[in-house]
Amino acid sequence: MVKRRDFLAGGAAFFGALPMRLCAEEGDNPLLRFGIVTDCHYADIASAGTRYYRESDGKLAECVAAMNAERADFLIELGDFKDQGDTAETTLGYLRDIEQVYAGFNGPRYHVLGNHDMDRISKAQFQSVIKNTGIAPERTYYSFDNQGFHFVVLDANYLADGTNYDSGNFDWTKAYVPQHELTWLAQDLATAAPRPVVVFIHQLLDADEGPVYVRNAAAVRAVLEACGRVRAVFQGHHHSGSYRKLGGIHYYTLKAVIEGSGAENSAYALVSAYADGRLSVNGFRRAESRELAGLPACTAGITGCSRAITVDTRTAMQRYMAQGTGVDTRTVSACRSRPATVDTLRHFGTILGLS
Repeated sequence: MVKRRDFLAGGAAFFGALPMRLCAEEGDNPLLRFGIVTDCHYADIASAGTRYYRESDGKLAECVAAMNAERADFLIELGDFKDQGDTAETTLGYLRDIEQVYAGFNGPRYHVLGNHDMDRISKAQFQSVIKNTGIAPERTYYSFDNQGFHFVVLDANYLADGTNYDSGNFDWTKAYVPQHELTWLAQDLATAAPRPVVVFIHQLLDADEGPVYVRNAAAVRAVLEACGRVRAVFQGHHHSGSYRKLGGIHYYTLKAVIEGSGAENSAYALVSAYADGRLSVNGFRRAESRELAGLPACTAGITGCSRAITVDTRTAMQRYMAQGTGVDTRTVSACRSRPATVDTLRHFGTILGLS
């Protein structure tokens, strides 16, 4: 078992070379940057198979520290934030513990509901513990704006008749976005015009058959495609990750935090939006990398941008540890550097309760 202190020790190696941030080129300043992480499944229970529940708080702490050091504009987790205990109260305790780690992020933070978030408790109970910055506590699907972009969070945790997932009353392979949410989505996207849109959801939307896909995904995609301004959908749920492009929209599924023991078996990413139209997703740890291109132009908030999304293949180790890791130091000197905004190890210890 890897303990929290082991993650802190690992953090010394991982973050020890954080005097500067590598950038693509001189003057390449992002308009907006946000972090994504998914499927922590935190619980104080024994590991099962490839799932190491007790290690997820340490893995999330590393993500939070990295996003603070990067000064991300916001951080969003894509569902299955916690797992379950024997009782609702025990389960709520796990949720409070992992939310406390997440609250160490120095900026707005958001949640996407996943099926495991209602395995022993209700949506209302989950929402009573977590915080979505600037969003009413009862809202499980919602939207917000940042730097000329419109962000939409969807909730697919409903039965076929529109009943909420509640305390394990569901089959996790049967997830739906109900009609009232689809109606809201169409209206929200219309109101947000002409801003470019990024969507977050837990269960997958990029196919119509299979246990990890929303059962009425086609109906959701129809609304997104009709908008004409949706750049990408970021998803969780499918722990091994995946990618597909449908209807001009890129569907990127981030790998899960829970899978595998040790800090090296985590996954999270930093997304940066640039004035020239790039949306660069830099993978940390096991996060996959991919080039997403061919998106339509946008005009809101960003002048004359031709939208493209780039998933950088550099891992966090390559990105930060310029010395002694084979990163060309000439590349470092050619880039503008920016000091980290926090003493990362001190912050790391604080949010783990070790200071």
